[in-house]
Amino acid sequence: MSLLNLHRLGFKVRAAFDGKLEEFIPVFHGWIQRKAVDGLLVDVADYSHLPNSPGVVLVGFEADRSMDATEGPLGLLYMRKQPGAGLKDALRATLDSCVKLEDELKGRLRFAPSDMLFIANDRLAAPNTEAGWKAIEPELKALLPKASIARDASDPRRRLTARISGLAGDARSLLAAL
Repeated sequence: MSLLNLHRLGFKVRAAFDGKLEEFIPVFHGWIQRKAVDGLLVDVADYSHLPNSPGVVLVGFEADRSMDATEGPLGLLYMRKQPGAGLKDALRATLDSCVKLEDELKGRLRFAPSDMLFIANDRLAAPNTEAGWKAIEPELKALLPKASIARDASDPRRRLTARISGLAGDARSLLAAL
């Protein structure tokens, strides 16, 4: 198994935000109107009224982006759905979205790339097993050689997830370094 066969994958970057999730609805609608990010953007879905929810989701054909609270604390979740982009491209799209959101919400939103998650959203192609982890771990470490990367093996029924920590810099500097 290799990430080359896995296209349903994503990253989540933890965020500090001093507002309400509903504030992302007009921001994401503006992204659709301006075509602010790559890919076909379709709609915005609001789940902010639910606890531990996907929050506000920018639905796209190739990938979804959301201000998400389901996998731990609030953060931007970029989840690729279609083939065509590799791991590096998914991380680049994640960090680009973080930078754009920070710019739009000037000082009220800060992302912490030193605390990220990698999520394989395909239990068949990337099972949450030791074998699944051994197949993916080298590619994650090659992409982020300065990071500490550890599999979350707490529940084998969950998606294959890895915590990425120890990266220095903000989203803008990490994006420039990719």
